[in-house]
Amino acid sequence: MSETVTGNGTGADRPKSLPTTMTVAPATRAWLAVVALGAGLVHAALAASAPLPALIVLTAIGAAELGWAAATLIRDRPPLLRASLYLALAPIGCWAAVATVGATTAAGTVIALPPLPLAVASGLDLTIAVVIAVVLRRRASAHDTGAVRFVLALLLSSAAVSAVTVPALAVTDAGVAAVDVHLQHGGHQH
Repeated sequence: MSETVTGNGTGADRPKSLPTTMTVAPATRAWLAVVALGAGLVHAALAASAPLPALIVLTAIGAAELGWAAATLIRDRPPLLRASLYLALAPIGCWAAVATVGATTAAGTVIALPPLPLAVASGLDLTIAVVIAVVLRRRASAHDTGAVRFVLALLLSSAAVSAVTVPALAVTDAGVAAVDVHLQHGGHQH
C-alpha cells in the first residue's frame, strides 16, 4: 500500500511506501516455529497423564502451540504476533498459580505433574516471548537472508530444542509408556 505525500512547499508529490504489516525474517520464523513445536509436544505429552481439568488446559495449550508453529513456518509473519507475546507467557502464569495454590493447601499439591517437563515447556514459552519482544522492538522490515542462514537457523534451533525437549518428554508418563512398549516388543532386534 502506498500513499501520496505532498512535498513541503515545492509542489512536488512523491509516493511514500507505508508498510501495513511487519514481516519476520525466515531464520527468526524457523526459530520461533521449532521452539513452539517443542513446547507444544511437551504440553501434549503432559496432558496424557493429567487429571481432567489439567488435561483440557494442557491439550488446548499444546494444540495452540503446535498450530501456531505450523502457521509460523508457512507464513511471512507469525499469526497474532503481538498477542503471541502475551499468549506465550500465559502457560507460565498458569503453572505459577497452580504451584502457589498447591504449596498453600493442606493437601500439599493440586496437580501431580512432573516438574522437569513443566520447567522445559515454560522455558520454551519464555524463549518465544523474548524472541517476539525483540522482533517487535526492532520494528525493522525483514529481508531474505538466504537459504543457508535459514537452514542453519533451522538446524541450530532443532538441535537446541531437541536437547531440552527429549529429556523432558522422557520423564512424562507418555514417554515412559513409549519406552515400555518398545521394550515389550523386543527392543532393537532386527
